Amino acid sequence: MFFGLFSLANAVGWLLNGPHHEDIWWIDLSVLPQWLAVGFGVTAASLLVFWAIRPAASRTRRLWTMSVCAVLSIAAALNAVAFYQVWRAGRIAPGMMFPASLLYAAVFAWLVRRVSGSKRIQARSNLVGVAAAVVALTIAFPLVQMVFFGTTDYRRPADAAVVLGAKVNANGSLSTALEDRVRTGVDLYHEGLVDHLIMSGGIGDSGVDEGLAMRSRAIELGVPDDAIVVDHLGLNTDATVAQTTPMFDNLGARRVLVVSQFWHLPRIKLAYLKSGWNVSTVPAGTSSPITQTPYLMAREIPAFWKYWVRSI
Repeated sequence: MFFGLFSLANAVGWLLNGPHHEDIWWIDLSVLPQWLAVGFGVTAASLLVFWAIRPAASRTRRLWTMSVCAVLSIAAALNAVAFYQVWRAGRIAPGMMFPASLLYAAVFAWLVRRVSGSKRIQARSNLVGVAAAVVALTIAFPLVQMVFFGTTDYRRPADAAVVLGAKVNANGSLSTALEDRVRTGVDLYHEGLVDHLIMSGGIGDSGVDEGLAMRSRAIELGVPDDAIVVDHLGLNTDATVAQTTPMFDNLGARRVLVVSQFWHLPRIKLAYLKSGWNVSTVPAGTSSPITQTPYLMAREIPAFWKYWVRSI
């Protein structure tokens, strides 16, 4: 049921907006013509949802359902092969040794086996159980994106890097999260990957301007002042996107990196995609554990879905 509804949403997104970037979170079928990708998506979604409700199926429906699950499993496996090719070429530095695509390939391979025995199971599903499973996967899916996509380092030569703000202490020192973000941005500059750092933050509870504090720290770490641009109004993710995208044009930037903690990056990617920018994300380094990480990841779950729905 979950994957059927998700497939349907992706098909609708393709239909409304044309090919977009949902394959980041899902299975990449962009090699297909749009009409075929949309048609397959709607067909697969309908069969999956119908099977979730009535798993005891006729032979014809079983064969069709098994076929779409097999195609999705193969497509996900091919996506995994592409992941390893890109990794081998040095274009990414993943935080996990295997991609989420392998999880999807395994799930759909299991569904092929499951559907093949649907005559031996009950005619109707336990809809309470189905609903519980959908809720569980609705929670798990964004966590998968944080753990797999969020921890993957996509750094590459670019024109600028946006470093998102976080807490600054009352004495002007940066919190652990913000120190890690700024250091990562500074590393990108010293590696010669970017010419400019955009420090985006607002004035938090401490009364300190995050952007100015970030600039001061970057200068201490060896970045020249004229290579730093400050966004004083980046109070949240949406504000950062709204404020920084005009700056890209002013800087003549066409390729942009964005730095934040891994749990935050999927939502940042979605926000920039909505604004028309396909940025590359770089997870901040970890100088010491952040004790609030489980809470921050949990908070990102509803935020991910909100931004995902907006993006399509």
